[in-house]
Amino acid sequence: MKIFIGIHRLLGIAKFSVLLLLLCVLAGPAHAADPTIPSGKIRIHYHRPDGNYSGWTVYAFDNTTEDTGNYGGGPVQVTGTDSFGAYFDVGVTAGAQEVGIIIHNPTAPGGDQKDTPNNLFVDPSTEGFEYWGYSGIGKLYKSQPSLTNPTALLPGYARIHYFRPDGNYANWTAYAFNDTAEYTGDFNSGLTGVTNFDSYGAYFDISLIPNPKDLGFIIHNISTGVKDPGPDMHLDVATNTQAWVISGNATVFPTTPTPTQILNSLLNVEQAYWLDRQRVAIQPQFAQSGDTFAISSSLTGGLSVTPTGVTGGNSIPLTISGALTPDELLRYPQLSGYTVLQLPENTQVSVLQTALKGQLAFSAVGSNGMLQYATGMQFAGVLDDLYYYPGRLGVVFHHWDDKDWRDWPDDEDCAVKLKVWAPTAQSVSLQIFDRESDTAPSSVVPMHNHNGVWVACGDSSWKDKYYLYSVNVWVSADGAVDTNVTSDPYSIDIGLNGTKSRVTDLASSETKPAGWDEETSPALRSFSDVSVYELHIRDFSVNDLTVPSAHRGFYEAFEDQDSDGMKHLRSLASSGLKAVHILPSFHFASVNEDKSQWIIPSGLAAYPPDGEQQQAAVAASQTSPAYNWGYDPVHYMTPEGSYAINPDDRVREYRGMVHGLHKAGLRVVQDVVFNHTNASGEGPNSNLDEVVPNYYHRLDANGNLETGSCCPDTASEHRMMEKLIIDTLVLNARDYKIDGFRFDILSFMFTYNIKNIQKALYSLTPEKDGVDGSKIYLYGEGFNFGDTANNQIGPNASQINLYGFGVGTFNDRIRDGIHGGSPFTDERVQGFATGLFTDPSDYTNANPPSNGQQNQLLQYSDWIDVGLAGNLRDYSFIDSAGTTVTGAQVNYNGQPTGYTKSPFEAVNYASVHDNQDLFDQVQLKSSFKDSIATRARRQVMGMSLVSLGEGVPFFQAGDDLLRSKDMDQNSYNSGDWFNKIDWSGKTANWGIGLPIASQNQPQWPIMMPLLSDPAYTPLPANIAYTETAFDELLNIRYSSELFRMATFEEVQRNLTFLNTGPNQTPGLIVMKLDANGGNYGIYKHIVVVFNATNESATFTNSRLEGLPLHLHPVQRKSSDPVTRQSTFNSKEGTATVPGLTTAVFVAETE
Repeated sequence: MKIFIGIHRLLGIAKFSVLLLLLCVLAGPAHAADPTIPSGKIRIHYHRPDGNYSGWTVYAFDNTTEDTGNYGGGPVQVTGTDSFGAYFDVGVTAGAQEVGIIIHNPTAPGGDQKDTPNNLFVDPSTEGFEYWGYSGIGKLYKSQPSLTNPTALLPGYARIHYFRPDGNYANWTAYAFNDTAEYTGDFNSGLTGVTNFDSYGAYFDISLIPNPKDLGFIIHNISTGVKDPGPDMHLDVATNTQAWVISGNATVFPTTPTPTQILNSLLNVEQAYWLDRQRVAIQPQFAQSGDTFAISSSLTGGLSVTPTGVTGGNSIPLTISGALTPDELLRYPQLSGYTVLQLPENTQVSVLQTALKGQLAFSAVGSNGMLQYATGMQFAGVLDDLYYYPGRLGVVFHHWDDKDWRDWPDDEDCAVKLKVWAPTAQSVSLQIFDRESDTAPSSVVPMHNHNGVWVACGDSSWKDKYYLYSVNVWVSADGAVDTNVTSDPYSIDIGLNGTKSRVTDLASSETKPAGWDEETSPALRSFSDVSVYELHIRDFSVNDLTVPSAHRGFYEAFEDQDSDGMKHLRSLASSGLKAVHILPSFHFASVNEDKSQWIIPSGLAAYPPDGEQQQAAVAASQTSPAYNWGYDPVHYMTPEGSYAINPDDRVREYRGMVHGLHKAGLRVVQDVVFNHTNASGEGPNSNLDEVVPNYYHRLDANGNLETGSCCPDTASEHRMMEKLIIDTLVLNARDYKIDGFRFDILSFMFTYNIKNIQKALYSLTPEKDGVDGSKIYLYGEGFNFGDTANNQIGPNASQINLYGFGVGTFNDRIRDGIHGGSPFTDERVQGFATGLFTDPSDYTNANPPSNGQQNQLLQYSDWIDVGLAGNLRDYSFIDSAGTTVTGAQVNYNGQPTGYTKSPFEAVNYASVHDNQDLFDQVQLKSSFKDSIATRARRQVMGMSLVSLGEGVPFFQAGDDLLRSKDMDQNSYNSGDWFNKIDWSGKTANWGIGLPIASQNQPQWPIMMPLLSDPAYTPLPANIAYTETAFDELLNIRYSSELFRMATFEEVQRNLTFLNTGPNQTPGLIVMKLDANGGNYGIYKHIVVVFNATNESATFTNSRLEGLPLHLHPVQRKSSDPVTRQSTFNSKEGTATVPGLTTAVFVAETE
């Protein structure tokens, strides 16, 4: 948004009165009753003051039965006329909720003419079937407006007045929620556009439900996605049906704001960047030659905007001069075109430090003495410059061997220090509590300031006590110095639900399970040996009756080595699996750690397999759930207490979980969520913002909070946020012996963050730290989207940008190729393993791919080929067109398919906690005629493509057991009922009821026939087949390093695909691996045939002639008789493989 241009014109507001609209409703004229509205129609009444309706038509879209392919033809002509004007009867679908309406004249002189710029929307399910529109007013009302005063607010509506200093209201809309009759299911379409304009600005009329109380609304731009100002806003419509808001200001005014209020709101928008002790950057249009520029500051918030400038507080002059440093350009490339202004060279650091503790403003005053521009300031850059601190924060115990205990010459010798980075705080004190339940502190200790780090020293009696910080700090959102009493962002232990931090010594014996100090991780030769099994802590044991009841759902279950779950994990480890990935286990907000408050539904097994009752019961429990995935972090360094039997013992219990997994032969990967926090601002769980407001989170060019991740985005471009990330990772690697980290939405961080993280982790050594940091594997979601996409605010850690970093990213190319479609297409779209072309479903036959089934299948095969080769950018092979291409030259929806430098930079997967799991995908996509046995073979086909490729294979726990969530596409809060795993192999959790309505209801009609048909329910024999097949695949993978090559050069030399080109057999992939003199184990040649067709396939190739290949010993002894039928004829170079079978042929000699 480019705002405040020519602010001197805005100041003219003071020269005229802003008129309040009359809150009366004028009755419309009487008219004869119109004909009855036909069934399946809505009626749109339309009045034009000129009375000319010739050529005016209605085009309808979304939930309509009208022709949506003929906009210019005017599909809905005038149906009739009445005393109001013309009316149109428009067909709508049954149960229509979102009906789009465009009133336009396609025959108007000069071309098509829309009555209003914005599209109009109605919701017949809440607003009825009859609407009135007045020409030039962007709203269809559910009652008739007055013809003499059409802008009068009608009963049943609220009016939100909106002022923008730039006067540009294009694409700005209001999204309403809570007590509204507007459709709430489509945030991004801008269903409530600008209704009209008045002397204040634009306004939005919002339809209300009967007897409304709270109207929630969000003003946002549907073109840029920007919210103004960011937070949700609310109006008590039981008291006021009109409200006034100002751009950049979260205040909802009950009356028209005064000119002074409007002017002071300019400072709530923060467009100026204070980058370091010398430089400020501003958009060039606001830095005109001849203007005078200044930073104004006030410790008490006394700044005011006047027609002649910003008054109150102190001032620092600025002059246009200088340029951004290379580091600033790296961290803030979006500022490259900004004008740089310089502070005076003799400005004392103390002056800057004082300014940063209060309200800040940037202003430009013209040569005529009139204010030209004023805005608030973003100051993260200058905090990094003045206050970056590399030392330890949080609780620091003095063990007398600490080399980094003494940071400053006047450091005290004491038993424990508490240190918090709060450079903008005016004062900080430490509150000590003897017990977690205490409401008043037993002592309050003033903290002393060391260049932004506030420190308190205590004796040994502080150990195991609780504490909070009381921070006096300027909060721009409140326009005041607030006293924030908050927990420690660097908490290593907390009280129940994190309401207090705890003074815990991680080196003390009571925090360690037996043998912890001698604990070592299972060995890892190379990152190319990594394989991952993703697991939620509660899913693991909550349904396992072989786990003691007191341990189910908790960390302790991993120490029960004789449970079904631990036996299963131990078996996978013996087959070669290397690591278990634990979903978020830091302290998160969404589950109450007080287990007495949990609501856990019971008796759900009594309901039918396609019943709605199960999900209704789970949904009712979501007000106080026992379950969540946990992607809503509060304290990054603290274990989550809802997984601890005793939250006060969370540290020891967490370490016990790690110990149990290590004992089973498995390394432990921790899922970390550094891209966002649960909360920001002054709300609960917002410890970062309460300590340093507006620093840790990412702001847009106007100072609005970015939320592209879903929640408040963190700003890893800020050095102390990056330090918090690095310190958390090092702590978990060193003090919890974590062996790898999976980064949620990794692409919201930057490549320089990754380099710094690697440097810190790889410096950990067994001798110094008890762990080998060089073997810590890093991977994450490198999908290129949102606010960081395409390097717009820095080199984001995306799939393509991480080329050569040695960091893995999830390979969505092979995922989509295996099961078809994507998370953004219909769930029934088929792929390589689910029957596209070779066994098409009714859905596929009715909705074939635009390029045809066979061509789409061949494209999927190309994606899979590249994935099997480690998704290497430069790997060269023959594609389905017969052309020699590199991995990067294969098109994946407009992106390169291959993007890695080393194979282990690709995390190949077909199933993950997000979206439907693999078996549910198979169920949704397979042909109805496919039996459950056939579907189980499709499941194994998908797992084989992940297991036997170069790169890092990744599986969701239970994939090998046909695990189902009853097709839930987002089970993050679907409770134990939909997420549980049956390690006994008796059930697959299929047919337990329709999944949660809030995430899945539109797909229920697709799901019900599958759930209700017992023929699709996995039997124990089907589960046993997939379980054994998966074990066999792991054993095969780890039987030869040819499946685990570490470099591009090795893969290019040793891996080829044989069934390629336009004449290939569709649904068949043949991968050949050759040692070529390298030492990869006993096998010199390996040929893998993936036959995803339903029929036996015979494949002959001259390059196979004479090779002494035979079925892999594991498969020769396979429990699957079909797999054992696979044969190879050396003389002819022919492999014969049954349908839906992956066969591996090996040769020990040349």
